[in-house]
Amino acid sequence: MSAAHVPVLPDEVQFYLKPQPEHIIADLTVGSGGHGILIWEAMQGRGTLVALDRDPEMIEAAKRRFAERGVAEDFVKWVVGSFGHVADHLARLKIEGCDGILMDLGLNSLQIAEAGRGFSFDDEGPPDMRYSRDEPVPTLAELLERMTERELEKLLRDSDERFARRIARRIIERRDRGMIRTTRDLASAVRSAIPRSPTWRRIDPATRSFQAFRILVNDEMGHLERGLEQAIAALKPGGRMVVISFHSGEDRLVKQAFRKYDARKGEGQPALEILTRKPVRPTERECELNPRARSARLRAALRVA
Repeated sequence: MSAAHVPVLPDEVQFYLKPQPEHIIADLTVGSGGHGILIWEAMQGRGTLVALDRDPEMIEAAKRRFAERGVAEDFVKWVVGSFGHVADHLARLKIEGCDGILMDLGLNSLQIAEAGRGFSFDDEGPPDMRYSRDEPVPTLAELLERMTERELEKLLRDSDERFARRIARRIIERRDRGMIRTTRDLASAVRSAIPRSPTWRRIDPATRSFQAFRILVNDEMGHLERGLEQAIAALKPGGRMVVISFHSGEDRLVKQAFRKYDARKGEGQPALEILTRKPVRPTERECELNPRARSARLRAALRVA
């Protein structure tokens, strides 16, 4: 797990989150600690950072990174768990409210770099894709084994894959012939169903399908829907929330959650001022330096009551 991970939209996160000394900030997807380090610097090492991640290997990576930077142990509260249960995690820490909450929903580069995790379509690994191998959830291989062609097509279509039907048919054909044993096999099946185009040079045609598979395995939409509700409720008045999504379905849930509590509707508490009427996108320069940023969308809100 030596590959570097570059946080997406770092300046924009700092602008909208506005971490200050003595704040309580919850990074609900701490990953390898990229955004967390920037938050620590902005807080001048004073306050509390709740560093949560569903993947225990990411927590260990973040701990190493924080130690290398000299982050004090009492500054960070480490939590292995899903943001879908953030209310329970904060209650166990006896934290009644947060001044800021960050959710960066992107996959970490370190997770991709380890072939054995099954996230990469470039390496030979098992079709796994679980964020935590301690959770009692089926692997991608187990899910694909029992999915019908129609179910697979719907999954891909819901992820905005234009060639969902062709990909689903090709995967089922190869699965039934025992030809999908690794992530490389799976990626090959996806690519073989998509007509070649110039975009292949920039974006691997298996990208969207692999994203859909990962979201399915980890029930990411269910966790996100619950997590957004709980995170908004956990904000103090004056607290800020920033969410970075990489999938149209994720962004839709974020937009709906913010609109539900829009203060302009005057429907009670919690009430939010939406700070980003349209999602903030990375600059062309950032996408050149960090290609994984290209699909990022940032939304932010301020709790006013």
